Amino acid sequence: MNVSADGYVMDAEGNFDWAEPADDVLAFWTERQRNTSLDVYGRNLYEAMRYWESPREGSSKGDLEFADAWQRTQRIVVSTTLESAVRARLVRDPSHVPDADGIVHVGGPTLAAAMIDRIQEFWTVVGPAAVGGGTPFFPAGVRLKLKLVESKRFDSGPVLLRYQRA
Repeated sequence: MNVSADGYVMDAEGNFDWAEPADDVLAFWTERQRNTSLDVYGRNLYEAMRYWESPREGSSKGDLEFADAWQRTQRIVVSTTLESAVRARLVRDPSHVPDADGIVHVGGPTLAAAMIDRIQEFWTVVGPAAVGGGTPFFPAGVRLKLKLVESKRFDSGPVLLRYQRA
């Protein structure tokens, strides 16, 4: 997920416009998406990501490439409030998300917090912005011992930090 320099995925108003990726970061996320077997989203992130079902006319080549990769990935949405999900399987509880082969991307801070014991790696692209509060990447009160296994600085300023459980 994209994370502010002070550790938030959304600001206090629920916005993440400060995290719009530059071309180099979008290319990274596109390649990551191409290698993902399953996306698991909470309701809010699922609704935000539905943009990629049909990007705006005149979208950049990078946006269209990401949209293509995203559309090809299977999805599960965990929600107790949605009645249905388009192009995704709907489950009501995180415990109903099955194990899957390959890379499984768990997206959305609330869902990730509920599934934290099942997550083995944490990928963050830390952006050069501080938002002063909001929804933290890691839930309050959770202590994890992590090992940095990859880092990468993007020319546009953000830094990828990839951690595994130690």
